[in-house]
Amino acid sequence: MLVRLFVFLALCFTAAPARAESWTPLAAPEVNQAAAAMVSVYCRIPNTDRAWVSSGVVIRSDNPADERRGEVVITTAHGVGQYGDASHDNCFVVGPDGAHYRVIRTFNPPTLASSWEDWAVVVTSQPFNGPAVRLPVREIHTVRGEVPVAMVGRDFANPDCHLERSDRVNDGGRLIYTHTCGSRRGLSGAPIIARVDGEIAVIAINVGRLTGGAGPGQRAIARGVGDGFDAMIRRGIEASQPLR
Repeated sequence: MLVRLFVFLALCFTAAPARAESWTPLAAPEVNQAAAAMVSVYCRIPNTDRAWVSSGVVIRSDNPADERRGEVVITTAHGVGQYGDASHDNCFVVGPDGAHYRVIRTFNPPTLASSWEDWAVVVTSQPFNGPAVRLPVREIHTVRGEVPVAMVGRDFANPDCHLERSDRVNDGGRLIYTHTCGSRRGLSGAPIIARVDGEIAVIAINVGRLTGGAGPGQRAIARGVGDGFDAMIRRGIEASQPLR
């Protein structure tokens, strides 16, 4: 089994103004509860018996009463491959019950030229059996300095880390977000959560390492919700709802 890792970045130097928002740290019990929304995404590599394996997080509509005919999971584009291909019969999600749920729709960019294009939204063929935790997503805006976040993944949790907008690392024409939650094999797509204006939500996903180290405290790259990602999340939620 092959775990695809991180994207390579082009670096240049610049600066940008920032705007602060209302952020407060998360408590460990809140992080543990949110971790229940984390799943694994497997996509078979064409013409092989291997698979890309990545982390993902199950998200919900802003209207909890919305019906679902499938689950919506966000992860990295490099974890699903075949960029721009809406059909992924070779992918499945391992749900909280351990069962495999086939992916029937994928929304992701047509190319993977930068970390800003390293996102994917997948929709499963049916809802999970039994109880499941689904988290809201919130568009991340420019922040001033470091803000408190947490990150969870398979056999991983860091409830005490920070995210910020880099003031010098530019990829794909934009200043990237970095975080100190740590990154390693299988954590691509791991959800980065925060309490924003009183609500716990997914604000970004882990893309991969930025520095040589992989442990907590080492800088890694985050892809924030927004800048096209949010629009595809809405399309994924619409695709998961019953046909009218």
